[in-house]
Amino acid sequence: MAVQTSTRMTAAEFEALPESSFPTELIEGELVVRGVPIVNHQRAVLNTAALLRGIVPNGEVFVAPVSVRFNDANYFQPDVLWVAADGACEITRDGLNGAPDLVVEVISPGTASTDRGHKFRTYQAHGVREYWIVEPELRFIEIWQLANGIFVQHGVYEADESLTSPLLGQTIALSTILPAEDQA
Repeated sequence: MAVQTSTRMTAAEFEALPESSFPTELIEGELVVRGVPIVNHQRAVLNTAALLRGIVPNGEVFVAPVSVRFNDANYFQPDVLWVAADGACEITRDGLNGAPDLVVEVISPGTASTDRGHKFRTYQAHGVREYWIVEPELRFIEIWQLANGIFVQHGVYEADESLTSPLLGQTIALSTILPAEDQA
């Protein structure tokens, strides 16, 4: 199980941190360092990034660790994200500023409450157009679409189904994202 710790700090202190091998985020002004993710988490991240890279119409696909600054108290490292070429998110040398168009969080035992709670609300408030929550261990994916500033659940899709991304206009077999059931 991934273990996380937190420490209070300012945005300036966060920006001055040295690079780390662990994902580090600033969540409501608290430094959160997560442990090493489980193997199926990483499989789902890689599968999702590879899939998106082949189907997004333009822009760039990124994987963690890349920091996304939403405001002075919230720097996240989404597992996978897409920034459209004409999107509002600014890509800089040090990370991204503002809302990516698509964010994908792959749930780990230690991250579920944050991914479904604070991050969900922050992504919604800052205008992420589509949010995927991937549950590799429970073998399903939720798709949330922003409508009038509020996330509306587009669907919950199980491992043997296909999902349709409203933002990308693509139908995707979940077997291309979720690790096989018999994988460790």
